[in-house]
Amino acid sequence: MTSVFFGSHGTRGGWRSRPLGLALVLMVFISACTPRTESPDPAESIPSQQVDPSLLFENVTLRQVDDDNNILWVVQAERVTYSSDRQVAQLENVSGQLYREGEAIYEVKGRSGTLEQEERKIFLEDEVVVIDLRDQVVVRGDRLDWQPQGDRLEIHDNVTATHETAHLQAQQMVFLSDVQHLQAIGDVIANIDEPSLQMMTEELLWQIPEELLLSEVPVQVARYEWIDAPPQAIAPTPEAEDDEDEDIPPPEPRDLQAVTVTDRAAAESIEVNLQTQVARLQENVRLALLNPAVDVASHRLDWDLGEQLLTSDVPLRVTHREKEVILSGNRGWMSLPDEIFYLQDGVEVLGQENQAQLTANELTWFIPSETFEAQGNVAYRQVNPSLQLTGPRANGKLEEQTFVVTGGEVVTEVLVNSRP
Repeated sequence: MTSVFFGSHGTRGGWRSRPLGLALVLMVFISACTPRTESPDPAESIPSQQVDPSLLFENVTLRQVDDDNNILWVVQAERVTYSSDRQVAQLENVSGQLYREGEAIYEVKGRSGTLEQEERKIFLEDEVVVIDLRDQVVVRGDRLDWQPQGDRLEIHDNVTATHETAHLQAQQMVFLSDVQHLQAIGDVIANIDEPSLQMMTEELLWQIPEELLLSEVPVQVARYEWIDAPPQAIAPTPEAEDDEDEDIPPPEPRDLQAVTVTDRAAAESIEVNLQTQVARLQENVRLALLNPAVDVASHRLDWDLGEQLLTSDVPLRVTHREKEVILSGNRGWMSLPDEIFYLQDGVEVLGQENQAQLTANELTWFIPSETFEAQGNVAYRQVNPSLQLTGPRANGKLEEQTFVVTGGEVVTEVLVNSRP
């Protein structure tokens, strides 16, 4: 294998005294594949047949260092062809490692590529693969652009990112190396395994060490649940049956045959904490639940996807699509498994039938039993017959407009719209 070492300007003064392009060629020497620790005498190391007009080399290792003699990259290529000025190398079947402050942080691979030695840039194309060695995120795409001085590794076109916690696809992804963040841009779809969640947006930032996914632009969210996949979707192939050690990969979350969407949401921004499994949606939040059939609107909503709890400390409105009941309050929480909604401060309940209205300081709504409990300055009114009730506490059924108002020493029961 041939090894080529691209040195820094300050530490390789002897090399700079030669014409630059020719110096690159003269630094080529036949060697073992192990890294070189000392600089050989180029004139003694280069076989005469490698100083070839075609400037074509095979099985080459190329290394680049910065001004402080820190390695920037070490890549191997099956074939390298240099430009006439020896500043640009065209690479075939490339693999190697990219470094940051002397530490290898990415493994890269591509069918072809270009190396600009003077500009210190690497471009890879065709079946590009990047592995972040620090967190094992694997990114695939069509093109790669690495400029170490800019702290950005960009992957373009048909990009996917895979990790044990999330799967992303986008038109472009950018590794921000120092902070270990991954930015996804353009037609972004993010599938999270646990909790089972899919996000669609135009820009998404994955703060990998912090286990956060953030978007500051409009986002569509779908929570899904796994269902039994069709037998043919999970049955082992004949090849897999022959290899008992080969694991059968699970269906992809995007496989509509394998999942069912239970809830959908939209917002202007979102932050998903993968560790706590809490998604914070902000600005124009709209959440449509499948069961119970409830819509929730607010400007800030914390969605505990693990415990299935909703919490908002700002005004929110809850609409039951089937029962035609609308509840609102200045803050509240909801337990989706128990189907219990609790609202506090400035609570108002509106019923479609008879234009019923109930106001209170606090209200708990139990959807399965269709009952409620209200406390603090409870007031109820309706139009036919015209009626108004007040009291410190009340309970009853909203749909049947049956209430028991209690308070102090007096307990009053009022039946509205009673039927024979």
